Amino acid sequence: MSNHEENMSAAVVFESMFGNCEKVARQIAAGMATGVPVKVVDVADAVADPSILDDVALVVAGGPTHSMSMSRPGTRAEAVQRSGGTVPARNVGLREWCVALQDRADEHGPRWVTTFDTRTALGRAIPSSASRAAARIITRKGYEMLVPLRSFLVEDAAGPLVDGHLEGAYVWGEKIAAALRAQALVAA
Repeated sequence: MSNHEENMSAAVVFESMFGNCEKVARQIAAGMATGVPVKVVDVADAVADPSILDDVALVVAGGPTHSMSMSRPGTRAEAVQRSGGTVPARNVGLREWCVALQDRADEHGPRWVTTFDTRTALGRAIPSSASRAAARIITRKGYEMLVPLRSFLVEDAAGPLVDGHLEGAYVWGEKIAAALRAQALVAA
């Protein structure tokens, strides 16, 4: 393995209100782990300590779709209220992480990105999502999309995930790892 291949690690950064995005993130990471080293990071931790991503070549970022985009403080508060207060309030979400992400001027940080989201099965025909909004912000900062973004469906806002979507997350993770390894071979 070349030095370039050894530096092909990844991080899956996620925001999760009801646990569905976290489940998807962990399945993506499990699939990726079959081919590359990967760590799973909550967006709040990544905002608090951006250096947590210094040693990765790829960031897979995801969160729930709220009102056809990434969550906002108001939509997160609404989700907490809808849950009857059973979900802890979050001050930081995917949107805040995307905004805080540094421009891709540093050759030592992540180069590639891909994004995912969860959204209700009822919203599958809606053309906008958290993953699209996140990809738009991140690519404007100079990051390259490694593989196309992906949505995973939940039966309603609180879940559960639609049958087969956790398995799909694992398979997508395997594909991401293969694409990252292919990039390492091209760069070698």
